[in-house]
Amino acid sequence: MPELIPGEYDVVLNGSRIHYSVRGQGPALIAHSGGPGWDARSWDDLAGIDAFASVIVMHPRGSGLSAAPVNGAYGLADYAADLDGLRRHLELEKPVILGWSHGGMVAQEYASRHPDGPGKLILYSSSACFGASLTDPQQMLSALMAYQNQPWFADSMAALQDWWSGRCTTDEEASKLWSRMVKFYFSAFDGKAEQYLQRTAQLPLHITPLLTFMGSEAASMDLRPALKKLQIPSLVIAGRQDCVTPLAMSEEIAGEIPGAQLEVFENSGHFAHVEEPERFCEVLRRFLSE
Repeated sequence: MPELIPGEYDVVLNGSRIHYSVRGQGPALIAHSGGPGWDARSWDDLAGIDAFASVIVMHPRGSGLSAAPVNGAYGLADYAADLDGLRRHLELEKPVILGWSHGGMVAQEYASRHPDGPGKLILYSSSACFGASLTDPQQMLSALMAYQNQPWFADSMAALQDWWSGRCTTDEEASKLWSRMVKFYFSAFDGKAEQYLQRTAQLPLHITPLLTFMGSEAASMDLRPALKKLQIPSLVIAGRQDCVTPLAMSEEIAGEIPGAQLEVFENSGHFAHVEEPERFCEVLRRFLSE
């Protein structure tokens, strides 16, 4: 494997300037963040997994420090092509692919298109098919009521309703709403969650990739048929209190991929690497060493 030198880099892939960072030493692991539209720096320190892996954090097209695609293409196939382009650029043979949330959907798409590409697959708080959950927000609302006694509940719910209304059309509006409603993404908005939010509060959320996904692929996406064919060692990570990509979605993914391992974080929502960092780190360490 070519030497991966820690630092910040840019490369043009499929006509778009893509930013990525490298840190740590060990097996090569490409991390694809969620959103779409989240700044990849929101990975924070990835719970310290760079202590035993060479972590390549990819900023998806149109997000974080990467440029927006000239043709406005934000499909899963486009993200997957960028992922394979980065792998080829770095001359990596069978790296570990870690996808969080929407990044997990990209990782599934990539693995189905390039089954010989990943050496191992980690699908973290993701989904293969949203089904009725997008057309029936009552499912999420029911889960959110568990937070109704929290002092921030009313403000976060108001932000979420503004988000659902479609009135959010700019990056600035999206970033402000996100900072108010992200509290729902944790099992409990405690000290760890608050510190994380403070560290990442200034990172922008880019609305165009998100609106494009929600208005096109999200409702019809069904990656399940391809998962049955995968012959890649796979780890599926889920937070039991995740109201964004509920545990049932991860259970479904793990049930579709032959031999997949499922790790459930009992005290986490959508951010297990923030809420249970020690266990998150150990689970990945063990999986990479197998």
